[in-house]
Amino acid sequence: MSSGDDQYDGQAPAYGHGFEARPLWSVRDRDAEQLRELLRRRGFVEFTEGGDGFVVEHPDDEGPMLLVHTRQPRSERVAAEQDYGRLLEQAGYRFAPNATGDGEGWRVRPQPAAAGDTSTDGA
Repeated sequence: MSSGDDQYDGQAPAYGHGFEARPLWSVRDRDAEQLRELLRRRGFVEFTEGGDGFVVEHPDDEGPMLLVHTRQPRSERVAAEQDYGRLLEQAGYRFAPNATGDGEGWRVRPQPAAAGDTSTDGA
């Protein structure tokens, strides 16, 4: 089973590599990495096995990405998510709360400029 970190069929990822050599195989990978990069530039910490932080996922080829914060207690998580909301708004993202169905996280759509870039890839 491949870890997804190596090249598929000897080809490099279509959109290069992101933070910590994360392969960006698709437009969705690229869009999620752009969101992660914005959050990191603004001082937010990404989740690792050793610590809490934000997580950005894109479960489907269509629809919103998911942004959640893993920190406990809940009051700290809510405060971080409020900061995310302000940043997303300033950066021009479209988003809605309650990504997880339990009142936490965000559903985030790619920035319009990023979404417009996909017209040349036949998607």
